[in-house]
Amino acid sequence: MKAATEAVEKLAAEVARLEEERDTAEAEAKRAAEGLEELTARKAALASGPLSDERGGAEELASLVKAIDEEVAALSRTRTVAEDAAQQLDRLVLEAKVRHREAQKRLAKRRYEALREERYYLDGEAEEAMARLVETLERLESLYAEQVNAAGAADNPYIAYQDPSETTENWLARRLRRWLPNGSLESYDAPLAELDHLARQPDPEEEPKPEG
Repeated sequence: MKAATEAVEKLAAEVARLEEERDTAEAEAKRAAEGLEELTARKAALASGPLSDERGGAEELASLVKAIDEEVAALSRTRTVAEDAAQQLDRLVLEAKVRHREAQKRLAKRRYEALREERYYLDGEAEEAMARLVETLERLESLYAEQVNAAGAADNPYIAYQDPSETTENWLARRLRRWLPNGSLESYDAPLAELDHLARQPDPEEEPKPEG
């Protein structure tokens, strides 16, 4: 369980890291695209600016245009690299998310099996508690029989005239109403751990399943 939990946490961290790297690459591509738009506008402004009409301005204009073209080429390469990186990272993010989801499902399955085993032990506790309750109820029945005999011997049978079984039945029904089934009860004679379909008896000889 610990190894499965750590695997989920590790993959979650990997997804977060890849998403951050992708976002960084996308932001860099966006900045490069904005820079290219600005350079294109500057180049257009130079072409229609005063240098194009001045004597001797052609050489200076050509020099400025060349510098802008070099910046454009550099920013174009930067944008291409950033866009490629963003696409690659986006693919890696999707793959990591798939692995993360699969790891989550494996962890949930292990957790479910552990909860089944926990139910098995709790079912055993319920069985023990029920055995103690049944023993106490049987003692109450025996005590009532003794009370009837004692009352008869005292020539006062009326003091024990009321059979407490109905009271006991109603008392049990009131307190256990959430769990009392409808219909026949014969199918519930088996121990609770055997009846509980959500419980599983741990196999002491079962080899631990790999956590990976």
